[in-house]
Amino acid sequence: MKKFKLFIIATIVAFGNIAYAQSGLNSPYSRFGLGDLHGENVNAQLQSMGGISIGMSDATLVNPGNPASYAAFDTTAITFEAGIVANYLNLRTNQFSESTNGATLSYIMFGFPINKWWKTSFGIMPFSTVNYNIEINVDMSEYNFSNIVNDLVGEGGINRINWGNAFKIGNNFRVGIDASYLFGTGSRSSKIFFLDSLNIYGTNVQSKVNVSSFIFDYGLQYDLHLKNKNILTLGAIYANKFNANAKRNYLASTITGGYYDVVEENIDTIDYRPDEKGTLTIPTRLGFGAVYKRPGSFLVGADVEWQQWSDYSAFGLADTLQNTLRLAVGGQYIPKHTSISSLLKRMTYRMGARYEQSYLKVNGNQIDEFGISFGVSFPMKKSKTALDLGFEVGRRGTLKNNLIQENFFNVNFGISIQENWFYKRKYN
Repeated sequence: MKKFKLFIIATIVAFGNIAYAQSGLNSPYSRFGLGDLHGENVNAQLQSMGGISIGMSDATLVNPGNPASYAAFDTTAITFEAGIVANYLNLRTNQFSESTNGATLSYIMFGFPINKWWKTSFGIMPFSTVNYNIEINVDMSEYNFSNIVNDLVGEGGINRINWGNAFKIGNNFRVGIDASYLFGTGSRSSKIFFLDSLNIYGTNVQSKVNVSSFIFDYGLQYDLHLKNKNILTLGAIYANKFNANAKRNYLASTITGGYYDVVEENIDTIDYRPDEKGTLTIPTRLGFGAVYKRPGSFLVGADVEWQQWSDYSAFGLADTLQNTLRLAVGGQYIPKHTSISSLLKRMTYRMGARYEQSYLKVNGNQIDEFGISFGVSFPMKKSKTALDLGFEVGRRGTLKNNLIQENFFNVNFGISIQENWFYKRKYN
């Protein structure tokens, strides 16, 4: 069994390396701010329940959505989790429709005990993604002038490596902290071409921002034991504002060509700023959650989370980002979890929904997002290993004021493996 599990781990990691290279949804809204934010509730189980995470804790679940949850790890076991997400995206305006798809490794996480009251976790996951390719055509014929094309291209993003520690205080109270190292590069370019004129140079503006810095998140959880062995868990998370270290390379130049089959050629440099040091402000974040559960049977929960993105700035310049709000509800049900039950009764069934006000306001319209999710877990007999499969369908944006509406369908696949590596065997 251990060899089989190690094979699964190696397969996921190997596929993930390939998926990173193949991923990339063309999302125009990732042009703004830090791009598309991924949050910390990336686990396939949590995604199937609308992304609830602040009040979630389980011995077999690595949940960076609230670092206090690590204190629930089994004192004799190590937990490994990995996940892959496949995305399908349809972009719509009042004039056109276009589809794109991709897949990527969404997380790799470990959790294990230091002792009975101190547990720790390591993980890697995306923080934000930039990926767009937009062509804007401006018809200038009524002014007897050359048509203008503006090509906007962006790629890359920021990843995070988490090291979390959680401490159990008494029987019901847990506190935790995540130290996250942010790293990665986001590239953006804007080219302007005058297609019908050989006498006007185009322009090319390129910017690459590399991030390398630490941020910290804090969490609390408290269990209230109710009748019939039911438990109500209350949770809270907080992250203070951080100025993440960054380095930017900026180049603006005049060009000829670069469109269709015409070779691009640099004519002159307008502005060049290599290795410019600065900071990106990651703003304050606050959230609360609650989960009501009967262990081994069912749970229902809800989250509310807020972040002050109006404080965001990059290299000393403020942006026009809005404060974000995330609301999530979800739950799960296990019909009958015993070793002799049928697979259908041992499976875990999940559903959830979420609503998010993003940090974007374009042409006076708040860019909102909502999704409905569901999923299942397939447990393996005589082990604490499970395969998780989740689906989410949703929408972001609007067709108002000539904006873009994104309709998405996500498939999350995860595996959770728990092994009793810290168990002391007894011999007669």
